Amino acid sequence: MICPHCLKTIEDGETFCPHCHGYVGAVSRDEFVFCEGCGARLSLHDRTCPKCGRPAPGILSTDSASADLAAGKTASFPRLTKSLIETEAPRMDEPVSAARALDDSVDPSATNVLDRADLERASARAGSAETEEDPYHPRRRSYRGLIIALVVIALAGGATAFVAMDPLGVMPGVYESFRRAAQETFPSRQLAEAGSASQDAPADDGDGAAAEPAADEPLTDDEVYDFIYAAYQQVVSYDSEEAIGQVIDAFNSYYLEPDLSVRRSESQTAYQLRDAIQQTIDDIDALEAPEDTVYAEDIQHVRQLAEWMYGRVDQICQSWDVSLAIPEGESTLAQQDEILAPMRRAGTSDLENYDANVDAWEPQRK
Repeated sequence: MICPHCLKTIEDGETFCPHCHGYVGAVSRDEFVFCEGCGARLSLHDRTCPKCGRPAPGILSTDSASADLAAGKTASFPRLTKSLIETEAPRMDEPVSAARALDDSVDPSATNVLDRADLERASARAGSAETEEDPYHPRRRSYRGLIIALVVIALAGGATAFVAMDPLGVMPGVYESFRRAAQETFPSRQLAEAGSASQDAPADDGDGAAAEPAADEPLTDDEVYDFIYAAYQQVVSYDSEEAIGQVIDAFNSYYLEPDLSVRRSESQTAYQLRDAIQQTIDDIDALEAPEDTVYAEDIQHVRQLAEWMYGRVDQICQSWDVSLAIPEGESTLAQQDEILAPMRRAGTSDLENYDANVDAWEPQRK
């Protein structure tokens, strides 16, 4: 046989190894067991060596064949008895039955099973505002809807405050654009609003009954003369030192000014005078004179005088446009030719025609 300690061959029946003096006899439960093949230490419960697979010492019966021993077969292992199983095998805990798990005396946290009555009450209260939270699956409250509502309210309040306070001063222009759009879309209503209160209210004929509103009557020749003579005087007033004289002086003095803000300020007199002349032309065009009026030629003459005056001021405004387009810091003197180009193209024809006809075309009462 082989010593389980030093793996040397000793005679059968020896109790102690003559080489290492190790104990070779039966092993008690408190001592170690070593493989007879490779010498590895075995547990008391091991029936084969985990390294070489050889049967553990003392577990094979004495009647096993030598071929079985050489092959490491365990067919001759002794049968496990009930006492050995109860002694060596670990004891399993008794399984918990369903009835015991649902018992009120069992702690839910120990069995991981909720009480049936609690589950039924929770199901009955599902959807209610007072639903209790699941102790094992707590529900988190969502504040997403509240946050979105607060953001919408803040944006709406900010937009309302911005429109009401109007820090940029744009609302008067917006209101004016709406008013103009309403005038273009509903001209009849705008005319009614522009009328006086006496025109809106029905006239009383003295008997307490409201009379029908009278239709618009055409202008008489005297009314046409009064209007066209006033328009002529207005056109003549534009050709004065206080009107076009100031426009010419401002242009000659400041169209080469390096400071852009000064050029902008001094150019306003030309633009304002041009707008005033255009308004006079529009008023003449809007005159509803009779078709057979004796002042038809006078109307055309006064309108022509206004157009020549408009051309005299417009060429100055066009030169101002070029001057104001030069950025701050750039030399205006280097671009003097470009500034004066509109006036050179227009020439003096408007001035010559105006001077040649202004006295002869003064309206006379007929």
